[in-house]
Amino acid sequence: MKKLHKPLPSTRPEDIFEKCVSGYRDKQKVTALLQCKCMVGCDSELYDRVVPTRLEEYKQSSLPTNIDSKMISKVYTEKFAKENSPGRQYYNAIMEQAERNICPICGIRMVKTLDHYLPKSKFPTLSVTPSNLIPSCRDCNMDKRDDAAYDSKNTPVHLYFDDIPNEPWLQVTVGDNLEILYYIACPDTWDVGLRSRIEKHLDFYDLHELYSSHANGEVANSIHMWKKTIMQSSPEVLKLALIDECESSELNNMNSWKSALYRGLVANFDKVKKYIFGLCVTEQVDSNT
Repeated sequence: MKKLHKPLPSTRPEDIFEKCVSGYRDKQKVTALLQCKCMVGCDSELYDRVVPTRLEEYKQSSLPTNIDSKMISKVYTEKFAKENSPGRQYYNAIMEQAERNICPICGIRMVKTLDHYLPKSKFPTLSVTPSNLIPSCRDCNMDKRDDAAYDSKNTPVHLYFDDIPNEPWLQVTVGDNLEILYYIACPDTWDVGLRSRIEKHLDFYDLHELYSSHANGEVANSIHMWKKTIMQSSPEVLKLALIDECESSELNNMNSWKSALYRGLVANFDKVKKYIFGLCVTEQVDSNT
């Protein structure tokens, strides 16, 4: 995951909401929805003050009796996210926050949509609030649950507001057959809420399994090269190569799945060496039979 700049800082959410609503042809609907313009502004302002560390303090406005949550949340789908809609320019600007068009939530797949940090089904007045919208791949957007508790310890990392120290917190276990599993190991000195949000982040978006899948594929694709390096040079040369790969990956992202993988391989190099030597012995036996 990578921190992002808060999008559209000079644009008021209530103005975005008004522009989107103005796209409806039904004037009665426009008039009804515009009753919520001030609520969108007030709720967005409070949201920006309390997320994510004081999220328990967020209380959304009560909607007018002639407006329900679905009516407001549809403003996002019909007049904000839809191609050629009045709010599409804002949608595109938020999407462009993602570096190299890679999903900042998982760090692997391509950005295809926007994810509501607080879901529009439960927090409709934040439906088009830029700071509540995170560039996302479709899988991350679909995997996040809408039924979770919403407080500072039970939500995922907020990529606009959370500051994560540049220290290793994503780690792996390396099995005897070099199978890779991921786990969280945040330093004890970190804020308890931040540590909890990092753990929830990987759970919400099913990242443990995703990272393990990519890591095990990386190992499978590299075994032949690692074996060749050991046999033609030495284990020490391979270890140096793994260290170089780890340092290069960490410079780009200290806690990507790849950085954690190579940290683990270096730390468990005896297992790497033993496994590769075992492969070599097996191949030698097979060639002699």
